[in-house]
Amino acid sequence: MRISNARLSAVAGLAAALAFAAPASAQTTPREVVIGTPGFTNNGGLDIITKAFEAETGIKVTVKSGGMDEVSKMATDGAADAVFLPADLMDKVAGDIKSGTRKRIGRSYQGLAVVKGQKVPDISTKEKFIAVLKSANRVMHSRCNGAPGGPGCTRTSYMLSSLFDLPEFAGVKHAPSPYGEGGDALARGEGDMAVQNISQIMKWDNLVVAGPIPEEYGRYLDGVAAVPSKAAHPDLGQQFIQYATQPGTFAIWYSRWIDPRKGAQ
Repeated sequence: MRISNARLSAVAGLAAALAFAAPASAQTTPREVVIGTPGFTNNGGLDIITKAFEAETGIKVTVKSGGMDEVSKMATDGAADAVFLPADLMDKVAGDIKSGTRKRIGRSYQGLAVVKGQKVPDISTKEKFIAVLKSANRVMHSRCNGAPGGPGCTRTSYMLSSLFDLPEFAGVKHAPSPYGEGGDALARGEGDMAVQNISQIMKWDNLVVAGPIPEEYGRYLDGVAAVPSKAAHPDLGQQFIQYATQPGTFAIWYSRWIDPRKGAQ
């Protein structure tokens, strides 16, 4: 998925338009909606959308950002009014989700980062991606200790570190980040490339996204949102999800490499 510079430059204007449209239905009594989200959706556009929602509705948004296990727990205990999770993890807490509230957010891509000022490599095919990684002095990635999905090896850590176990990547010089994720290490000057969730690469001013890992490798997350059955304010949770998934927000998600047209429902 490629995004033109013109499209990226339009995002700020779109966000402003969303934020300052003042509908007659805006609430006059302050209210609060609590959102539970992992990093890939929070950095993937929610940080913009929540501010626009607050400005438009007058409803305060409190974001509880955490690991996927933490957000799954918010779904089961109702500690949030709306939760954002990968589709398969939302499946696991389906019994704790209010019927009819689940909606697709989109496909969030893992990608390759290089330091700003370096030549940006072409990784548009599997063959080109393999060749680029093999040309690197060291590709940084998340550390994965222990069982996949456990405390020392998150889902995304395993997704990225296990890429280098594939036979076609034999000989690629790679290393786990001493702390933080691969993009964090690259931003600190460690290595010369990194793989990480693209929305989280983009927080670094000194890094450039070369593109997504070719889709055939399955290194992506399909995000969905839903209202927990035990939510304190299910109406506000549903209102926020509808707002976040309206076509007017698509350019915001696209700008952070989340494709609202793709992914599980």
